[in-house]
Amino acid sequence: MRKPALIKLALFLLGIGIGAFGAANIVNVLRQRDAYPRGVMNVMQHRYATLRQELRLKRCEVKTTAPALASLHQFAGDLEQVFYPDDTADAPFREFAQRLRDALATASGVADCPALAPTVDMIGAACDACHREYR
Repeated sequence: MRKPALIKLALFLLGIGIGAFGAANIVNVLRQRDAYPRGVMNVMQHRYATLRQELRLKRCEVKTTAPALASLHQFAGDLEQVFYPDDTADAPFREFAQRLRDALATASGVADCPALAPTVDMIGAACDACHREYR
């Protein structure tokens, strides 16, 4: 009588193990699908944090801020393609991306903290507005 109960328990545990393995594989595949957009957002977040850190420390050196702004500007130009590679981005997303590009356009040639601060605020506001809508 004891053997059928052990066999049922073993099969139950085997089923749970196989199910967990399958679920982990599915989650991994879904995460890989979003790897590129997540990577772009992570790099943009890092570059934005660099700008904010420069403002906080009141350094705003061109050798640090110029590459961060250039990187943000480059990625901002490709946002629609990153998030909608096979389709046209919807109107609100295009508007948010354009707000970010407009904010970055005001930053060209900015070298001191007082001039950079409003631009960094506009960049943050553009990012926050999009994240409120799409996160």
